[in-house]
Amino acid sequence: MSGKNEIYANTEQLEKVADLLQGFPEEWAKIMNRVLLRAADTVRVETGRQIPKVYGAPQKEIKAALNGKKRKVKTVMGAAGEGSVSVEVLGRPLTIMRFRHTPRVPRKTAKGKKRRKYTAKAMITKSNGMLSVGPVLRQGKLKSVFLMPVKKNNGNSGRYLFAYRSGEKENGREKLHVIRTLSIPQMVTNENVGPEIVKKVNQTVLKRLTQELDWEFGNLGTNLREAK
Repeated sequence: MSGKNEIYANTEQLEKVADLLQGFPEEWAKIMNRVLLRAADTVRVETGRQIPKVYGAPQKEIKAALNGKKRKVKTVMGAAGEGSVSVEVLGRPLTIMRFRHTPRVPRKTAKGKKRRKYTAKAMITKSNGMLSVGPVLRQGKLKSVFLMPVKKNNGNSGRYLFAYRSGEKENGREKLHVIRTLSIPQMVTNENVGPEIVKKVNQTVLKRLTQELDWEFGNLGTNLREAK
């Protein structure tokens, strides 16, 4: 593991194979392309599995976040030097709603009665449990956190985000700020998450490389593994 958001899968086999296949550049390029794609797939799967073991974000939320346009996994060959594969995880901070939180929807208030106040809570890391979200200090004042409906096609989509009033006005209306927390790249580089992903990526790279070499050059991959 190295860098802010990169996962390096290092294997001695890559450098050895690159030397062996110097006379077959097209075949080597095809093999490495397929190995890189499988490595990226492994990062996606393992990110969804490993992050929920440490953080309060369920697996389905991590998978959904990685499928969004703002976050992705890409591969870069040789980013950590020769004989290596780098898988880069990109993405902006997640909203609190991606983590376990309460309340999930605003509490209904009986007609004619004053709306009851509530304390927004979320579990960012499992070790810390549920913690209060807010109030947020803004311009010297504490701003309450509340559930803001997400509008879609001029109506309520049924989704909510934790937000607070900024104290700044735009077109005569007070601006609202959505509360965000950690990004997937930050969680991936956690010491209890990253090494497990790297271990799986290393296994995947070696297994896929062996298969590809066997298919292209008749048991070359298997022979190289047995010769280690």
